[in-house]
Amino acid sequence: MKKVLLVTFSDNADHQDTLFGMYEEMRKRSDWYTYLLCIKTPKVELQQSDHTWLVDCPERPGVTKKTFNLPLLLSIIHRVRKEHFDAIYFESLHTWNLPIMMMAGKAKAYQVIHEVIPHEGDSQVKMVDLMNKAVVKFADTIVLRNKTYIQDMIDRYGISAGRVKYLELWRRYPAYTSPVHSGRALFFGRINPYKGADNLLEIVRLCPDIQFDVIGRVDPQMQKVVEQLAKEKNVKLNNDYVTDEEMREAFINCDWAIVPYNSASQSGIIIDAYKYSRPVIAFAVGAIPEQVDADKSGYLVTAGDNEKFADKLKEAAKLSLDEYDAMSRYAYQYGCKKYAASGAVERFIDLLEEK
Repeated sequence: MKKVLLVTFSDNADHQDTLFGMYEEMRKRSDWYTYLLCIKTPKVELQQSDHTWLVDCPERPGVTKKTFNLPLLLSIIHRVRKEHFDAIYFESLHTWNLPIMMMAGKAKAYQVIHEVIPHEGDSQVKMVDLMNKAVVKFADTIVLRNKTYIQDMIDRYGISAGRVKYLELWRRYPAYTSPVHSGRALFFGRINPYKGADNLLEIVRLCPDIQFDVIGRVDPQMQKVVEQLAKEKNVKLNNDYVTDEEMREAFINCDWAIVPYNSASQSGIIIDAYKYSRPVIAFAVGAIPEQVDADKSGYLVTAGDNEKFADKLKEAAKLSLDEYDAMSRYAYQYGCKKYAASGAVERFIDLLEEK
């Protein structure tokens, strides 16, 4: 019987849902003992057991006062070494990943890198790049969530091709959610420079007859753009913290999830849209084209062309109920097949058992 430890010290609900979903699926198997290590106060539901280790760690990948809680860090390392894991899988970057990798004994370390090329303008860009460089030195295998950036990973960080593996994203998947035909478009997620708030403002103005829900914390660099969005009559803005249930309601109450990003690795928002049976409209940037079955699960628009994006959204809003319902059903089925944790477990096992 082999043993694997799944780790995320992130306070990001997406990272937690990804790892908790795989933990639940792996616990059903008889060929692996699976353990989970995460923060003390997760944002999403967790099935706790004696195999779930919840610790009061620093929540962010950067350096905070809690980063130097050496007694706790050493106790974690001691516990990890005592269990003699065959594999340790890190879903997110964190300063504590490195000492755990270095002192975990013979366990093979897998580190997911979500941003091969850190997004310009992001306040964490230097930290992400530094962390990427560090984990490349100590992880046995680097896991990417898309195929687009594999060569960039190899070239940028000087890593051998054999150490870079591709593993599709996954999430827990609910049952199919029927459309509500609200006519609303949803922009969801932290409003950073790379996520195209400037594009969104222009698209909103080009589509005065479409109602937009804009939900997400605001990066200070985008404050002026958000203030302009707040003045638009067809925008409902929410920049407060959103619970899981509020997030679910936001997706259910829209017809389209829009992703007008300036750059992207891959988008968790697209996966969330599919979870709730909502098709997407997105700029074809980064690895997003890998996530959209064009004209079936949603629409792809040439990057940066806000007029075409607005035209496509207007066109989508005019679909008949039957046409939209068919696309909604397809988006769910496509997403479930591609991203559901229940279907990803075999791919995950294959990764762990690959020689």
